[in-house]
Amino acid sequence: MKRRWPLLLALLPLLMGMAVYGQVWRGWAAGLETTLARWFPGSGARVGGFPYRLEAELAGVSLAHAGETRLALAAARLRLNRGPWRPELTVFQGEGIGLSAAAAGLAARVTAGSATASLKIVQDAAGLDRLARLSIVLAKARGTAGIGPDFRADSLELHGREILDAKADPANPRLPARLPNRGQLVIGAAGFALGQGAPINLAADLSVRGAGRLDGYRRWADRGGSLDAVVTGSDATGEIFKLEATIVPLGPGGSAGLRLAGTVSTVCPLAVQAALNGTAPLAEQRLRAPVRLALETALPAGGPSALSGMPGDLATRPRRGQVPACPRLG
Repeated sequence: MKRRWPLLLALLPLLMGMAVYGQVWRGWAAGLETTLARWFPGSGARVGGFPYRLEAELAGVSLAHAGETRLALAAARLRLNRGPWRPELTVFQGEGIGLSAAAAGLAARVTAGSATASLKIVQDAAGLDRLARLSIVLAKARGTAGIGPDFRADSLELHGREILDAKADPANPRLPARLPNRGQLVIGAAGFALGQGAPINLAADLSVRGAGRLDGYRRWADRGGSLDAVVTGSDATGEIFKLEATIVPLGPGGSAGLRLAGTVSTVCPLAVQAALNGTAPLAEQRLRAPVRLALETALPAGGPSALSGMPGDLATRPRRGQVPACPRLG
């Protein structure tokens, strides 16, 4: 018995440390449960995962935000994880996922059998929550972008963030010298196809600019907001097209929709033209040098897109006859 006391005394600091950590961990878990009650009202989620992580599982998730911009999330099952020392970062794993967003007469939606996501929220100098990063990866995605036919993708990635205290573009006279905020959405898709189109790889970088925080469509539209987009489509042979465009709202509060104006650089001009017009493309070999076309259209679509600058000598231009023909894009 006397020999046991030195062992117990040696273990006492460890036992006390574990007890203190258990209480601290329970406090972290209670904080996450409070957050989940705010994010998912009525879920009654309980947090486990002691001692290395904070973890909760939800079933039958259905959330909707109504307003100028409407957002909705549905998930058959959702698992959330946090590191005990990283309260700003939450990792999600979901099954039976449905996402949708609607604004300015455009409605986009996507469904996927499974998805992973990470959400990082930080506080700015004023103590307001800001979106540092939201990344979503969806497997075997299906949906619509709000314009054009439905799409499918083997893998679809969405990465969004708020960029704080960004400098304005000096070439844009619509905006003040400094902006409190702008937003960025980066999209990547493998095996992406529109309608009856062939699968390609798609990459898009969308930068939303405005004279205030991007928390309302009408406010953004009334305060000189704009969206710059760079969208690239490619396949195993190389780049097929690159769209560089600016989108601006029309009418008070953006009530008249949006206007897109920009250029398309492409080695498959007839395929691009057919996709924009919703017609079957003609057989076309890829050009050796891309052509640059001007594009202007209204969103939501109010008629055929205005694509101009098609070369008159297109039929006689050098082609890459040793590589696959241009794919159908829509």
